[in-house]
Amino acid sequence: MFQNLDFEWEKGEHWAVLSHSGADLTAFLDTLRGRTMVTEGVIERPFANDYQKIKTAAGEVNSFRDLIAVVSQKYTFRNKSNLQNFYYQQRFNSMESEETATVEEFLLDIPIKNTGYWTLQKVISLLHLNQLKDKSLIKLSNGETRRLAIAQALLQNPKLLLMDQPLTGLDVQTRAEFGDVLQQVVNSGTHIVMGTNPEEIPDCITDIAVLGKKKVLKILSAKEKDQVNLDFEEAKGFEDDLLKGLLLPYPLCGADSILRLENVNVRYGEKQILHEINWKVKAGERWSLKGSNGAGKSTLLSLILGENPQAYANEIYLFDRRRGTGESIWDIKKKIGFVAPELSRFFPGNQTCLKVVLSGLFDTMGLFRKVNPDQERLALDWLKLFGLEDTKSKLMKQVSLENQRFILLARAMIKKPDLLVLDEASQGMDMRQRRIFKETVNRICELTPVTLIYVSHYVEDIPEVVDREFGL
Repeated sequence: MFQNLDFEWEKGEHWAVLSHSGADLTAFLDTLRGRTMVTEGVIERPFANDYQKIKTAAGEVNSFRDLIAVVSQKYTFRNKSNLQNFYYQQRFNSMESEETATVEEFLLDIPIKNTGYWTLQKVISLLHLNQLKDKSLIKLSNGETRRLAIAQALLQNPKLLLMDQPLTGLDVQTRAEFGDVLQQVVNSGTHIVMGTNPEEIPDCITDIAVLGKKKVLKILSAKEKDQVNLDFEEAKGFEDDLLKGLLLPYPLCGADSILRLENVNVRYGEKQILHEINWKVKAGERWSLKGSNGAGKSTLLSLILGENPQAYANEIYLFDRRRGTGESIWDIKKKIGFVAPELSRFFPGNQTCLKVVLSGLFDTMGLFRKVNPDQERLALDWLKLFGLEDTKSKLMKQVSLENQRFILLARAMIKKPDLLVLDEASQGMDMRQRRIFKETVNRICELTPVTLIYVSHYVEDIPEVVDREFGL
């Protein structure tokens, strides 16, 4: 990953680290926290010297890592038995989701090695978690999960806070408020390094490091952030002829209306999630679904995807047929391709990337049946389209987050669905990959009659083919 990497972090400095590659940013943060193999050179961590001397003299096991907290892009939920055995639809089953801790229970259960400025009450107040305290972890939206991850990190009262693209998944308002949150973190005495994009450098940042050619290529003052130029290489995208071969001919949808919601209401206990929602999506239309974190987008999508049992208490039509008139969840799923960042968490650990793509033919979270040679060749061609042939035998969890998104897109499209639902689907990608992803979706829609529902908090990520908008 790195060769002749030099980096010095002085007291009072707060760094933004930029790169072409999201994988490079993650590897850089992993190196700071001692999670990469250093084969040559020296890493010194004087910030931990006094702490380690005190702990060692007291006969206590210690590490410099005790003083570091990390906000990663990876989240794993466990139930109250400490087992990660959830299935995707369980988020919307009110009885089974009770097996998961609430936000408050999760925060109270965090082991704290260092006491300091950040208490539970201060963290809850800073990140506006009070209204989420009784919410099950498995029901949190993407942005809510990100806020919880930051809260978990601050409760460690770290000297160093490392964040891997922390603004990902946050709505426009929350991103705007994020600078104030970080300023309070800095004021508390914590030092920050964050992997981010040039457009998302908060005011509290003092210095900028640009990664490239396996080292720190450039150091800038934050005052010079307008001069940052990542000098992007031309994005290596998909082969258009291969994409055409994978998609054409594409079947026409047999329904006139893909989706119709009439005065839809969803409530959990005392909390009203959706109120009197009306929305109609016709075959071939391309929609953007917008709303702030916690506005109910995930719940609305769960109704469309056939996963929320509250669909039966509402007037919802999918593919010209009212829910609850004898159709199964599999009748619905075979017509829908779906991509979301959290989806990869629910695949069994033994699933290779090839099996994940093939599972799209059967709408299962993993491959559990024998496939024929034609199906396997088809899945391999989808991997080849994105330059990911070498991942076919790798486990999904071993592949970088950005490549997981392309694999999930291949899984969604392999069955040529009538409806494609992309929920923050390019989250975690670097800028170049986001561009490729957007161009791919544009081209898919140009070549086929597929209906599209696209969710993103980033206007620049929404494909040009999208010409309709629905807001919550």
